[in-house]
Amino acid sequence: MKILKLKINDGDLDRLVNYLIEHLSFDYENHSTEMSVIASEEFYFRTFSAQLNMIIARKETSYILIDIVGAAGGSGLLNIDWWSEKGYTNRVKKVLNKYKEEFNLVIEKSELPG
Repeated sequence: MKILKLKINDGDLDRLVNYLIEHLSFDYENHSTEMSVIASEEFYFRTFSAQLNMIIARKETSYILIDIVGAAGGSGLLNIDWWSEKGYTNRVKKVLNKYKEEFNLVIEKSELPG
């Protein structure tokens, strides 16, 4: 499992989530005023395994905490994922970098509990 925790200096959770939904595809969405969970499942032929991809975004006072999770992308005795989990977190990070540039925001790694 690969987890990337980020912090965005933005208070507009709806705008962020709508941007992610517009640029990535998801099979599941659950939203409230303070938190959104969006998820998808992808099948990888190179490992013949399904991988759960999930983004959890939680609004705080003046920023948004985001957990990006790529999980269960491995197969075989050693559970090798051929970097599919890290590939997903990197793909989301690229979309978030475009979001950051478009709205003039700051994104940093977060060590806060998510």
